[in-house]
Amino acid sequence: MIRTPGELGRKFLKDRNGVAALEFALVAPMLFALIFASIEAGWLMVQTIMLDRALDKTVRSLRIGNIPNPTLDNVRAVLCSEAMVLADCQRTVTLEFVPILSPSDYPTDLARCANRLTGISPILRFNAGSRSQTVFVRACFVVEPFTPGLGLGLALSKDETGSIRIVAKSGFVNEPS
Repeated sequence: MIRTPGELGRKFLKDRNGVAALEFALVAPMLFALIFASIEAGWLMVQTIMLDRALDKTVRSLRIGNIPNPTLDNVRAVLCSEAMVLADCQRTVTLEFVPILSPSDYPTDLARCANRLTGISPILRFNAGSRSQTVFVRACFVVEPFTPGLGLGLALSKDETGSIRIVAKSGFVNEPS
């Protein structure tokens, strides 16, 4: 029996086989994008909060003099011991300490972060200041997004290596002698 194109079209439109698979194929990518974006946002928030907390605790130790003769390496070690969730913290966190003597001393440039591909850290200012001096502190941590091509990972601003920069800032006044 030969069917006309109209009959074939009506039969095709009445057929309900595969409807659930079609719905799943349309809805699942959006659902998974939402789930992965939520996980990405939560993990980035945890890392940001831990970096802020670690910087605040490290600055508190510096302010009251618990870190004698602070150097970049021992301040970074203290910061990384406080920030427990930051992966490869010793290698990827950059710290910048700038004494503020006048309003023009405040850094106006963007935070410079480590390059994870080359392993090169930028040369930054590190001067913990003298007693009764105000010091501006900036820490930068570079993290790879979980899903760089999906959801939140796609929308976040990234550097030239595709990494996300998490920056924490603080300031303190050294205790007088």
